[in-house]
Amino acid sequence: MIRHIVSRAGAAAVLLVALLPYTGCEKRLKPEECDALRGQAFEVLNKAQPCASDADCQQSEWPGCEKPLSKKNFTDHIQPLQAKFVEGKCEEKKVDCRKPPPVYCKQGLCVHKEAGMPAMDDAPVITP
Repeated sequence: MIRHIVSRAGAAAVLLVALLPYTGCEKRLKPEECDALRGQAFEVLNKAQPCASDADCQQSEWPGCEKPLSKKNFTDHIQPLQAKFVEGKCEEKKVDCRKPPPVYCKQGLCVHKEAGMPAMDDAPVITP
């Protein structure tokens, strides 16, 4: 009986020692640090997104709803912030977004293509 208890205690001690290096090493960021990363990403995203052609533009995927984003700003600024956010095991807030229009380069800036007014041939013309 005592032998059985000692062997179980020994097994538990070995397991504890084996798992010890993995406890407390989780690199989880504090919520305020996660919010700071999102805030920095929004600062970049809310600035003008320069481009030379449509190929320089893309939709942002993070943080929040999709916005026009230059590929250069994505690689230089957003992507590193997003990597830290994910590595820090930050909680992603659920946002309800509508499907954005396509992105293109207009006069040197990445913008959304907004739909024009539909043609209404049979609509009456009202004159003053």
